[in-house]
Formats: sequence, structure tokens, C-alpha cells
Amino acid sequence: MKHSVIIPLSRQEEDTLRLIAHGISSIRHLSPDDLDQLAKLRLVDRLDGKVTLSDLGQVRLAQSQEEQFLSIIRAARDHQPDLRVV
Repeated sequence: MKHSVIIPLSRQEEDTLRLIAHGISSIRHLSPDDLDQLAKLRLVDRLDGKVTLSDLGQVRLAQSQEEQFLSIIRAARDHQPDLRVV
């Protein structure tokens, strides 16, 4: 059984989560409001002025990426009903 983590984020919060995942970890380069919200949701960990994704944050990011991929597939199928993805 596949588990999902449903944690709604604003577009800006999700962008900040992605920046952290790509190595932008200094709090001076990230939105303080987004960091506060992500920390409250336990998606990020803060230590010594740096931010990293928590385990839950990694799951949330992976889920988001999978959902984006599936959305692209659904859109393609809507435009090409015979489309087969292998």
C-alpha cells in the first residue's frame, strides 16, 4: 500500500522547499515567512543558520514531483486519447 503525505503548500512555499532541496540552504536567501511555515509543518530543519529538508519534507517533495508527472500524463492523454505510456 502506498502512503501519501497531504500537506497543502502555497506556490511560494513549494518553491522555497524546492530551493532547499537543490542546496539553497542559507536562511538569508530564503523567505522568512515560508521558512516559518515549512518549519511549523516539520518539512524543514534549521541548524546554525542553515536549512535542510526533514524526512517528511523529502517525502512531500517526492510526492509533489510525482503528482506533477501524473498531471502531465493526464493532460497528454486528454489531448491524445490513444497515448500509451510504457
